[in-house]
Amino acid sequence: MNNLNNIFTLIKRLAFVLLLFVIMRNLMYIFNVGMFHHLSLWELVELNFYGLRFDISAIMATNSLLLILYLIPFDFTNTKWYSKLLNSLFLTTNIINIVANLSDVIYYRFTLKRTTFEFIHMFQEDSGMFNIISSFIFDFWYISILGVALIIALVVFSIKTSLVIEDNPKKCSFSIKYFAISIFLLALSVLGTRGGFQLRPISIIDANKYTNSENQALVLNTSFTIIKTFGKQRVEIKHYFPHEKLEKLISVDHIPNDTLNFRQLNVVVIIMESLSKEHSAYFNKDIQGKGFTPFLDSLCDQSMVCTQAYANGRKSIEGIPAILASFPTLFNDAFISSNYSANRINSLASLLKNQAYSSSFFHGGNNGTMGFSNFMASIGFDNYYGRNEYNNEMDFDGKWGIFDHKFFSFFEEELSKKPEPFFASIFSLSAHHPYTIPKEFEGKFPKGKGEIQQSIAYSDYALQQFFEKAKNTSWFSNTLFVITADHTSEVTDENYNNEGGKYAIPILYYMPSDSLIGNFDKTTQQIDILPSILDYLNYPESFYSLGNSIFTESKYRESISYNNGIYQYISGNDILQFNPSNDSIILHTTLNKVLNAKGDTITNKQQRIKSFIQEFNFDLVNDKMRGGNWLIRN
Repeated sequence: MNNLNNIFTLIKRLAFVLLLFVIMRNLMYIFNVGMFHHLSLWELVELNFYGLRFDISAIMATNSLLLILYLIPFDFTNTKWYSKLLNSLFLTTNIINIVANLSDVIYYRFTLKRTTFEFIHMFQEDSGMFNIISSFIFDFWYISILGVALIIALVVFSIKTSLVIEDNPKKCSFSIKYFAISIFLLALSVLGTRGGFQLRPISIIDANKYTNSENQALVLNTSFTIIKTFGKQRVEIKHYFPHEKLEKLISVDHIPNDTLNFRQLNVVVIIMESLSKEHSAYFNKDIQGKGFTPFLDSLCDQSMVCTQAYANGRKSIEGIPAILASFPTLFNDAFISSNYSANRINSLASLLKNQAYSSSFFHGGNNGTMGFSNFMASIGFDNYYGRNEYNNEMDFDGKWGIFDHKFFSFFEEELSKKPEPFFASIFSLSAHHPYTIPKEFEGKFPKGKGEIQQSIAYSDYALQQFFEKAKNTSWFSNTLFVITADHTSEVTDENYNNEGGKYAIPILYYMPSDSLIGNFDKTTQQIDILPSILDYLNYPESFYSLGNSIFTESKYRESISYNNGIYQYISGNDILQFNPSNDSIILHTTLNKVLNAKGDTITNKQQRIKSFIQEFNFDLVNDKMRGGNWLIRN
């Protein structure tokens, strides 16, 4: 057998894998068409063409060992065992590629980005991930079938292109032509992995050269994003402004008002899973019927309601730190699973502990889910209550943890045992795929356009039952309640299928014994919750926060988030997307129209975004996200 056969076989196999990547990219679009900007057929063809650059990079990187083994010019490469080795490596490598990319066909709708290496961290730390993955395999069976079909196609092609080894193989014949082709192929593989002749290898952010941020996932592939985020230093200190100017643009040190007395109220923060603003009739007056959150809507009439509130991320592992610790995730990893997870950061638990508060976090999920139990301990919570502490498997939903109405009842019972003042937070569970509700409630709640909406209605019922019980306790009237969402759900209302709508959530502050009623109609975000609570209590000490209290005058009413290298900044009706790699900015409106406006407004907001980035990155890298004396940030 001539060694040139090895090279031709390798080229054919890698070309077939490239075809599979193209197929999987189009499956991503077909099954999530509503999540992307409308594309004409020609635009989709263009994105497929641009995506080839990223596909080739991922394929060459993941198959690099295979390439080397194919090109080794020794006699043993003409043996049957070596042929089997090449086949096995080819199949194993590219089956993993298929599984990774097809998984994102479903997972994308929950995160709005391709999976990164962060998922591996989550998988290692979350004992319940195996159950979740098995659930996805069965619930999205059609994707599983497609995956099996692609794997079968890969296996068949591998068999068809297997090298034919004679019983008495001849020695390898070497030639200048063979070595020249081998060297040329190696050079092409390096070029393909780098993504071209440019100075630096292509990265995730380069996808924005070809399309807007919403369609970025159609240019990228999951193998590429995982490779590019593996072992990477995720945060780079920026130097947009000198220290003196940065101080004028952003302040993170919140100084107390010494003339006001601290109000020692209990504080309860309720975080509802996937509670998008679109599910509530209070925020959507034209919604048919009573919407899916009738109790929450009734509570809005007795609360200070933030009508223009936004999440700082798209995942629970991002939302929880934003709400409880005023920590936005403005880099590729989730803080909980990042290199910076040992940093000391403020939280409501740690700050209120200075005022003799006890603190507890409740989540009915499997203990260890998303690293929450360790995270809560690290930010000062005294107690963690999960599925283990609930200790009654009769109420297990079979997938995620304890049904909401049962765990909310447990939450009320445990709070009633706490000495006052206390701080507590609960994170609901049931409005999560596969959206299971207890059998006794089947048919009780309305169903909407999306599967999740019946579960949203059930979780709202669980919330109502909690308040019905809590209002009869001695601590209820002395408690400030804050209700919000960890992030939004899949979009079911086209009015929310835009840059702002995909982050729009409710935030409301409810104090039974106070006239804290009305609407706060300016932009606010999850990281504003911590300073707002402390401001309402007249907290007597300084603390760190990138957010702003809604109860204090501020010229900054805003929300910031980060996804795949793009920072999104919302203020009023304007939505700005900033790409730090080329210092470009795009201005949108909430109507999803791109504006070509220029002037002082954009300049000022661009400076505000940059000040956020510079402050956040410096403080994160140098572990300075807590109250106290500060080094100069420059």
